[in-house]
Amino acid sequence: MTDNVITRLLPGGSPDGGMKPMGYIAADAVADGVADERGHMFFTNATGNVNVGVWQCTPCTEEARDYPFDQCCFVLEGTMTITDQSGHTGTYTPGDAFVIPRGFNGSFKMTGDFKNYFITVEPGTKG
Repeated sequence: MTDNVITRLLPGGSPDGGMKPMGYIAADAVADGVADERGHMFFTNATGNVNVGVWQCTPCTEEARDYPFDQCCFVLEGTMTITDQSGHTGTYTPGDAFVIPRGFNGSFKMTGDFKNYFITVEPGTKG
């Protein structure tokens, strides 16, 4: 969607269809739990490398290797603890915001249902 209009981000996803299944977390990256993901993409820019949406997931731990894009997140619900490869941790709850840099290695642990708004910036254009 690249219309030149302001888009309201809704925590429930699309006003027409809510949240749909998403598959950002690869099955082999789930260290524990079940990654049942749902979300909605509100905006993608004309070149396809900037995306804005809402995402939710059931409790699980994802092991991230070479995270594929830069991402800014704003937590709406739940708790996520992020641990980097050096063992440093940060815990994020509703109202918190954080940035994940492209190339990040570590883990994302969601101890309950988790929901956030996100902005991703991919390194190139989609083709």
